[in-house]
Amino acid sequence: MTIFFHWSEATPDIWRNALTAENIPGDLRFVEDPGALSDINYAVVWAPPQGLLRQFENLKYIFSIGAGVTHITLDPDYPSEVPIVRLQDRLLVQDMSCHIIHWVLHFHRYYARYRQYQGEKKWLRHRYPENSSRRISVLGLGQTGQDACIRLSDLGFNVTGWARSEKTIPGVRTLASNDAFDTVVREADILVNLLPLTPETTDLLDAGVFNRMPRGSFLINVARGSTVVDADLLSALDCGQIEAAALDVFREEPLPADDPYWSHPAVSVTPHAAAPTNEGSAAEFIAGQIRIAMDGGRPAPIVDLARGY
Repeated sequence: MTIFFHWSEATPDIWRNALTAENIPGDLRFVEDPGALSDINYAVVWAPPQGLLRQFENLKYIFSIGAGVTHITLDPDYPSEVPIVRLQDRLLVQDMSCHIIHWVLHFHRYYARYRQYQGEKKWLRHRYPENSSRRISVLGLGQTGQDACIRLSDLGFNVTGWARSEKTIPGVRTLASNDAFDTVVREADILVNLLPLTPETTDLLDAGVFNRMPRGSFLINVARGSTVVDADLLSALDCGQIEAAALDVFREEPLPADDPYWSHPAVSVTPHAAAPTNEGSAAEFIAGQIRIAMDGGRPAPIVDLARGY
């Protein structure tokens, strides 16, 4: 049994130790010296070289070192017949919720004004609404979206979650269907985007969406950059329809030096850092799923390629 591993930022010993803890025998091979490609049964990867996975003729599963899988599926020659198991890590979910809560509080309590006051040496306080009157709409109710909804609701915010299929979250209003999407957008004082990138969500957040949101609302995007029409968001920010945006993901990453987001006064840029993979917990999760596969079970969660996630 042979495992191919590819992640440029990895600490190999962490992964070897996790595999050993699950009593998983065999080789751990790397792109520098993969050996006989026909030996490889499992691939544990982040952004593998294009065309490489197709060469593993006896590949049984691909394990993504991250919740997203477009780093695999955007390869035009990746082996689509091989199931992809995406990372479902409790620390990743927790970190994403922490990032979202940070920006919700930042926008809700207008903390940007204090930075301005500091520069002007003003000792000035301002009022902000009660949490219960701030309407937060969360798009995408996978594990991360559900966790964020629950945590924001626990803080007393007025939370609505939206997904294409029906979901139930205790204490949170949830809506589904395209018709309900309009309601969610119109009520979004703060819009949190956690939608996966699919043909249906590409360019979903456009001028039509921004113009339907309450004037002076906020956007938090931690999903995928291509779900947002950048020119439309910049226009909405310039005219004050959207007061500010916290963007963690972009169409092109790293964000080019000449991109207008860098210098826009109403945009906060973070470098796809909302929930970086925790090596220890990710290695434990993936090793556990490989063990399940070796024992004849089916690892999870397996990506539904028809839905794109």
